[in-house]
Amino acid sequence: MIKSLIKFVEDPEFNLAKLFHPSFSLPLISISSNGFRAVKEHGYCRGTELVIDGNKLYALSDSIECIQYSRYLSGSWYDVRDYLEEVHEDFKDLVSEMIPLYTDVSIATSPLDDLELFTSIILSRNTDYHRNTVRWVKKILESFHSIESLINAEPLSLATGISGSYQVLELPKTLRCYLRIRNSLSGSPESSRALLTCPGVGPKTLYAYMLFVKLNPSYAPIDTNMLKFLNRLKGLREVAKKLTPPAKNYCLRYVCDECPVRKTCVEAFLRSRLGRLSGWFQTVVFLHSKTFCLSRGCGKCPLSRECLIGMRA
Repeated sequence: MIKSLIKFVEDPEFNLAKLFHPSFSLPLISISSNGFRAVKEHGYCRGTELVIDGNKLYALSDSIECIQYSRYLSGSWYDVRDYLEEVHEDFKDLVSEMIPLYTDVSIATSPLDDLELFTSIILSRNTDYHRNTVRWVKKILESFHSIESLINAEPLSLATGISGSYQVLELPKTLRCYLRIRNSLSGSPESSRALLTCPGVGPKTLYAYMLFVKLNPSYAPIDTNMLKFLNRLKGLREVAKKLTPPAKNYCLRYVCDECPVRKTCVEAFLRSRLGRLSGWFQTVVFLHSKTFCLSRGCGKCPLSRECLIGMRA
């Protein structure tokens, strides 16, 4: 077994559960109860371990190739500090406050498991990701010898073996479409837009795919949670209340920079303000909302001075 240091951990409260919580690679991972050990149970480099020991994060594997691949699993392929110059003046103070809060949180992913990640993303539509999607994907990976074999699955076997939800029952036809166009998809927005022609795929799925599979951090799977977060901030509320989620009919025809509704689209707005911090920002906002906003933890929230709701708490 090879043991290799990935990074020094700066946040004493950081653990691997926190790292993988916002990631679409979570169903591929098993995490210990204390959050200090994670094992990749499915897909590429199965068996690779991530371990926190003191203030160090290590990768363990029998393969040099998997040790190198652990930079994606751990999120160390991306460093938010590399792109700070892309942050617009409107967001500089907010980003400066959030970096020390989430200094060790990055974009944990597994780009060579594109089928597994696409399945995780598409099954997250309109449901609780951690309660339902993670469970569904784990069941699929345990019940089928490959994701490709799902395209021939009968609805009854899916309903009895996995779930009777529409997300699961529609999965085979969505996967058939994905497999047809898979090799033509690159990290560019022009080619990746073809994903929107598949049934059930909307802008959030597309941008999650571009971030987690194509490693393009300029895009993020933004939804109403991001709009709620921005609307709480006193310095951004006036702008945020005019923003709307990306619309599929426009995303099909235009890239963000050329879209006629880019001034009111939250995806285009954040890209123009954050550049290649967009994916990281969405990741930490997701964590922050779960930790403080949804649990009504305003009294403990480090951003309460900037938050209109936190100021009243």
